[in-house]
Amino acid sequence: MKLKAEELRSPKTITISGDEPWLHLIYESFGMKAAGPDARRITGALTVTPSTYGLYDVTGEVQFTPNVSCSRCEDMIPWEISRKIKVRYLEQSPVEDEEEEVERDLEPSDMDAYYIDAQGMIDLEVVINDFIQTALPSRLVKTAADGKSCLICHKDVSERTVFQDAVKPEESPFAVLKNLKLPKD
Repeated sequence: MKLKAEELRSPKTITISGDEPWLHLIYESFGMKAAGPDARRITGALTVTPSTYGLYDVTGEVQFTPNVSCSRCEDMIPWEISRKIKVRYLEQSPVEDEEEEVERDLEPSDMDAYYIDAQGMIDLEVVINDFIQTALPSRLVKTAADGKSCLICHKDVSERTVFQDAVKPEESPFAVLKNLKLPKD
């Protein structure tokens, strides 16, 4: 969902029910064709508050339970996500000449900010997608209550091998690097 920044004079709350058409790209990234009646949907609410000139605060919370593959057995795991969102949108520095880059001093708080696009729009879908994607751990293994086995396939999670690649290590184009001698500094 995109909001025209210049039209925001007071805080605006957007309630997300999960069937909004602008969420379809997020659903597709998890292999979901659509958010049907039985699908797990993105829900929540975001409030966009204009602050000082050129600064907009976005706060709220989203919930989503996508199906993601287990790192051990590739079975699909429903992974519950509930994330609080608190970000800032800043206006981009005006560019006087398109060929000339404008250098700008950034404050530490500007490093985590989003920027209003060239059309003056605040894109909430980008924020929601970022928060959902970063809520997923790098290795997804749903463990049993004992913490020693995969809840889905019941394999020992302490075992080093997760998946065996079909390509033999000797045939890998990177196999020649194992004999590379590097200086010891």
